[in-house]
Amino acid sequence: MKLVSILEMQKADKYTIEQLGIPGEKLMHRAALAVVNEVMSIAGSKFMFTVAVFCGPGNNGGDGWATAIMLRENGIETTVFTGCSPDELRGDAAFYANKAIENGITVIEATVPANIFEFDIVIDALFGIGLHRKIEGLYKKFILLMNNQAKYVISVDIPSGLYSDEGIPYDFAVKADKTVTFGKAKTLLISQPGCTYAGKVIVNDIGIPDEAYKKEKLEYIAVDSTFIREKIKPREKISSKGNYGRVLLITGSPGMTGATGLCAESCLRSGSGLVYCAVPKNKIFEYDSLVREAISVPVEDGGKHYISSEGIKDIMKAARTKTAVVIGPGLSPESDSHVIFYELTKIAGIPVIADAQTLNDISNNAKQLENAKSKIIVTPHPGEMSRMTGKTINSIQESRITTAVEFAREHSVIVLLKGHRTIVTNGSIVYINTTGNPGMATAGSGDVLCGVIASCTAIIDDIAEAAATAAYIHGAAGDRASIKYGEYSMKAGDIINEIPWVIKNIAGV
Repeated sequence: MKLVSILEMQKADKYTIEQLGIPGEKLMHRAALAVVNEVMSIAGSKFMFTVAVFCGPGNNGGDGWATAIMLRENGIETTVFTGCSPDELRGDAAFYANKAIENGITVIEATVPANIFEFDIVIDALFGIGLHRKIEGLYKKFILLMNNQAKYVISVDIPSGLYSDEGIPYDFAVKADKTVTFGKAKTLLISQPGCTYAGKVIVNDIGIPDEAYKKEKLEYIAVDSTFIREKIKPREKISSKGNYGRVLLITGSPGMTGATGLCAESCLRSGSGLVYCAVPKNKIFEYDSLVREAISVPVEDGGKHYISSEGIKDIMKAARTKTAVVIGPGLSPESDSHVIFYELTKIAGIPVIADAQTLNDISNNAKQLENAKSKIIVTPHPGEMSRMTGKTINSIQESRITTAVEFAREHSVIVLLKGHRTIVTNGSIVYINTTGNPGMATAGSGDVLCGVIASCTAIIDDIAEAAATAAYIHGAAGDRASIKYGEYSMKAGDIINEIPWVIKNIAGV
């Protein structure tokens, strides 16, 4: 699903009004009608249903005034709380405020109610996408009241208090149960942390045509079921295992062999035709027993019993015939994996998925990415991203999109930044994943993801799209596992077990 940035939406509004001649008053009427329809669906046939509408000083407040009028017309008892006098409003907002007063709607100015328990629904129409300042005084009290007392909150367009395309709050924001947004879905409602404030997002077409949305430097896409159905196609009737990828895993070490098993099995469950595991030659029998369908590639280990630069020749020989390479999960810090990674990046065209120990190597020397000929996907969690960028974890979490885009552009790599609403970007397109749950914060989950990514690169030409597709499949399998086992009890292997269900029932192949 295509998302729009704040700037794109503002330009689209302006174009629609000024160039297409659709009055702002008409757009405001359509927006209010969308909100009213949501209220009426909740109210149903309930007797004495009451609504409070909190209106701000701008056009978002105007949407609220128009909503109040229509609710009254539909027999809903409605009270408007406003932070400013209707006399201070301008344009379309003033038009609907005056009309509301003429219609006899109860209006309470510049007063914070003692409580709002009595209202069945509270509508937040304080501030929209044009907010560029901290919220203080009366409006701050309104928001805190809604968050602490409201039974059910519907935000108009966006939850008041959010700004930027990440959906960062100015200290605080309305925590809505549902957000009715207009035109197209806005990035800040889908990305983290904005999505945690938005609740269920309803997108309503209020008549802004596609031509009004002008492409900006950064494109945003929400990765949903429609997206992956477009990327994962049914297999050709005449094909062989070689048509579906040959993946090499450079993973595992004593005590961490499970990383190899999880990665290999998730690769195969995601559709890889052939999976090869580079393993210490003296430990080949241990690795052979992990996944029966995987192929062990014996590598010289110099008697260390773990993968190291001693086996660089064997590894490079194996890598040159593969469609993707995973390096890092479960590797020993003593593996000299930075040497292996550096050599792998000299192989033009082969995607290299870097995780775990290899991300630590990149943290120590990110310059090794500059001359890479291979396509590189880095898969950090916020802690690893902190080490790679020098930023604090808090600052990364507050600007996940910006951090990922900057790193992707600076180093010409694909970044998959893990976490709630995983971000995938090549520096020009940002994919925001919509699946996953806290139960996936468990040992081995990242190893499973690496396997899915490697598998997807064999069937999807664009590796950023491949990584985004993999993030969705991984998250959707995790969601399915959480239903079966609960978020506390699920483990990485449970995610693998649900991958076939996702591919068959959601991707439809």
